Amino acid sequence: MKKRLISVGLTLPFYLIAMFNDRVIYLFHLCIVSTSIISSLEIFNMAQISKKSSRTVIATIIAIVFTYIYIITGNDLFTGDISKLFKIISYDDINLDFSLKVVFALITILFSLNMFKVNVSFEEKGRAIITAIFCFMYVGVGVWHITLLRFFPAGEYLIIFVLLCAWISDTGGYVIGRKIGKHKLINSASPNKSVEGLFGMFIFTIPFTILYYYLYSNGYLKYLLGEQTPHYSFTTLLILSIILTITSFIGDMGESLIKRMYNTKDSSSMFPGHGGVFDMFDSIILTAPIAYYIFLYLL
Repeated sequence: MKKRLISVGLTLPFYLIAMFNDRVIYLFHLCIVSTSIISSLEIFNMAQISKKSSRTVIATIIAIVFTYIYIITGNDLFTGDISKLFKIISYDDINLDFSLKVVFALITILFSLNMFKVNVSFEEKGRAIITAIFCFMYVGVGVWHITLLRFFPAGEYLIIFVLLCAWISDTGGYVIGRKIGKHKLINSASPNKSVEGLFGMFIFTIPFTILYYYLYSNGYLKYLLGEQTPHYSFTTLLILSIILTITSFIGDMGESLIKRMYNTKDSSSMFPGHGGVFDMFDSIILTAPIAYYIFLYLL
């Protein structure tokens, strides 16, 4: 637990500056893209694909970066104008329809890259293609939804709520599970997950929701997150926190399933006591899209 807190303490200040300082919005984009790339590389490494199918890895990373930049800049990218990466833009300026086109283009490229490879089994070729598509669709697109939330009205408040819901619930599950966890979850992808830990996620998240609503509704977060505060009621936030806690749990279990499939404990050793970037953002990758569509409905 101590190593986890140290890892978070060393990285959180930079993320806060990048997330909420409009003057360095390019750092925000850099954080999002870096998170997608590093998480994908960790998955490729766990799947033992990086060395055998380096062209597949490179094609996937290029697709992730290119698509993200196009989502922000639109057709200006093809004229060399990437100025939108350095300023706050309206949510209406986001270009979402392009991602699906890239998916099919990426699949075509992946098939082409792996079709004529020699000295590689069909199973290895299939694993490389499926892993690449998973990295783009799940990790890439999942993390990008943090950006979509950023450009919502009062987006800074929404992002901090989603991120803290995911991380605090994960911490609650870890702490309670380690202290009093006795009843293992049946057929759990992670042998250390317990029923008590699952309830611990809610024990930590619900008080956080009460505190968060109190702070922003009374204007105490305006200096950090801006003057435009959300209009959601406490009941709405409480329901949202419960939903996001559940999706955080599912995301965490999904990552545990992937690691068990590849027989690894952590996605990497980048953050002592926590693992890799994929370990740190596992619950957020699923939670961010769910939160995005809920907030989009509530707009």
